[in-house]
Amino acid sequence: MNSKKLKFVIGSLVIIAAVIVLAIQGMKEDTTMSYSKSVSEVQMLGARAHALTLKVNGDLKKGSIVRNNMDLDFVITEGNSELSIHYIGKDPIPDTFNNDMDAEVIVSGKLQQDGVFNAERIQAKCASKYEADYSTPEI
Repeated sequence: MNSKKLKFVIGSLVIIAAVIVLAIQGMKEDTTMSYSKSVSEVQMLGARAHALTLKVNGDLKKGSIVRNNMDLDFVITEGNSELSIHYIGKDPIPDTFNNDMDAEVIVSGKLQQDGVFNAERIQAKCASKYEADYSTPEI
């Protein structure tokens, strides 16, 4: 074999090997992948939810936030469904995250056997606070 053909064969083998490795990794259950669910969907999953990394969205239950040093516990709801959240993340809590706010909350983490969701990330969406006031001024 001449050197050009050898380089081509080696290059092709490297590319094929890389594609195979990526395909195998893609077929494995990836713990970093999260499934986006609502509160009621998480409850419908039952025991299967414990094995998944989840993103759960719901409405913050007013008055449910309890801060204890670095710990933060609260409840999110969807209709009549509720999910207790325990924040174990390292990121700072948003300043707007308080007991009086009307907000949609998205948490990322894992549901524990006791039914409490251990959140590693919190995102609060309080759109009403940031909406522009388009009312016309009185003249």
